[in-house]
Amino acid sequence: MGLLARVLRAALTPRSLNRSQTLVVAERLSAATHLVASLELLARGEDRKPGGVNDWSISRQNIRHRGVTAQRFFDVVSGPRASAALHVARAASAAFLLAPTDRWRKGRLIANAVVAGTSIGTFPGQLYGTDGSDQASFLVQAAATVARSSRQPRVADAALWFLGLQSTLNYTASGWVKMVSPTWRSGRALPGVMRTVTYGHQGAWQLAERFPRSAKTVGHAVLAMECLFPVVLATRGRLAPAFVGSAAAFHLANAGLMGLGRFVGAFCAMHPALLYVTDPRRRSPGAAGESPRNDAFPAVAGALAAATLTGAVVAQARRGREVRRGHPGQRRIETRAGNVLAYLPENLGQDGPVIFFESALAATDLHWDWLRRVLSPRFPTVVYQRAGYGASEYRGARPFTLASAAEDFVDLVGHVAADRPVVIVGHSLGGYIAMRSGELLGDRVLGVVLVDSSHPGELDRSPRQAGGAAMLDSTLRLMAPSMRLGLGPLLQVPQSFGHLPADVRQPALTQYRDARLWSAAHREWQATRADFAAFDGQLPKLRARVLVLSAGSTLKDDPVQADLHRELGQAGSGATHQVVDGADHDTIITREDFANQTADHIRAFVLNVTGGRREGSDR
Repeated sequence: MGLLARVLRAALTPRSLNRSQTLVVAERLSAATHLVASLELLARGEDRKPGGVNDWSISRQNIRHRGVTAQRFFDVVSGPRASAALHVARAASAAFLLAPTDRWRKGRLIANAVVAGTSIGTFPGQLYGTDGSDQASFLVQAAATVARSSRQPRVADAALWFLGLQSTLNYTASGWVKMVSPTWRSGRALPGVMRTVTYGHQGAWQLAERFPRSAKTVGHAVLAMECLFPVVLATRGRLAPAFVGSAAAFHLANAGLMGLGRFVGAFCAMHPALLYVTDPRRRSPGAAGESPRNDAFPAVAGALAAATLTGAVVAQARRGREVRRGHPGQRRIETRAGNVLAYLPENLGQDGPVIFFESALAATDLHWDWLRRVLSPRFPTVVYQRAGYGASEYRGARPFTLASAAEDFVDLVGHVAADRPVVIVGHSLGGYIAMRSGELLGDRVLGVVLVDSSHPGELDRSPRQAGGAAMLDSTLRLMAPSMRLGLGPLLQVPQSFGHLPADVRQPALTQYRDARLWSAAHREWQATRADFAAFDGQLPKLRARVLVLSAGSTLKDDPVQADLHRELGQAGSGATHQVVDGADHDTIITREDFANQTADHIRAFVLNVTGGRREGSDR
């Protein structure tokens, strides 16, 4: 009992270094991460040359949405020579911080600033070869720069409080994201990770398979440690050594088993700050006349966070009202299921079949804008929003299924097109829903256009799709609650939004940040997984002709899609298959040049199925 009492006393006793020591240890742990990262990237100089994985002429596409000034800046610093120079400067500064230069405040200030600044400059051009450790160590170095910029202890304390709170947030967010996953909750996550090619470890996987209860216990212990991490702050430091020690052991285990060595220095660099700010002894004058810790930062940060959250929730409510008002010219109908569908008809007085557009999962109706602008002057068109998206309403009279989505669409066609023939254009999941709808409508459908469409067998036959499905499930569970909390402005804007017509980008983004879109997407995804799991190999039968449009990048990245797309075409009375070279799953309709190619294929297809002039004879 005496030994157990001493162990418990040691684990529950607040402990920390003094202010100066804490700052130095944090700097050095983080600097080690930067030094290793830069040396690794310098050793792989071929990656930055033409054709390399970090070829800037290709990587710069990732910053197209950041504005002209940012693009010019990163063009200057991301070339092979400039990038190498920045890494040399970062490595040299990190080495200086690791050296015994503790008393040279100005020198360490400059070194911290160089490491932080060069990290900003190099990151966009080094997406392959960087990871979360780079971001964490950047925060440490930036905070250290602030702490070194003043001789006032309260400035250093504010910087250390920032790191302590950031560390707590890192673990808490990571834990609750895992908690959403049924794989983590069931205890299957650890064996699954250890079996992967990227992070797997054969010995650990074999042990997890041999001792499943132990593996489950370890997985649940990780969840508990991360989800409960805020108790470090709530218990006045008593549990800080235990939690910080557990987190450090977790990172060391990941380094040994998964090769995540840089995570040790990056995330453990925040631990000294967390121990310092939770140690109650630091509130009073310490040895050698050290001034008491200043605890103003968490109070100020908490007040600002509360004010920001309140403003974000108010903004989210306003955003929701704006989305529900809809676009000018939109109309609404109520389906037999009680749902309300908002739709935008154009040129309905024009002769010929009415073209209906069926959107992808978690997409806005404005994703079709390039195609709508090209096709509506020539044909009657209708762009609509499925139940729950945008200005449409899902009233939940019965459980949502893909069959009920198709029935809603049939009601829309009957209301808008009466007895006129129709052509259905569907993108991604919208393509499969278009097939389901086309089967119900029978001879009324002259043609179905499947734009990089989903196939109900893709989760079984495509490892790439199966892998993405698990991640998508966890993501969609979190999105709607996050949007309701007003976190929409933090949502990363997909690159495809930057390709949309300038006048619809903001309305599309407003929809994308609306909680209702993500609730609808999660509901549809659950229905999709159930539908695809029950797939018996029989696709919907269409009496109409089918045009299959594949994005070139889709076929290149996932060769299984070629067979899936060919099978989709065979579901109709005749099929044409076209590939839009260079386009990916989104840009095939959202980027003007690819969208124009897609529109040309659709125009020629519609003229063909209606007996009109063939492709090339009319625009």
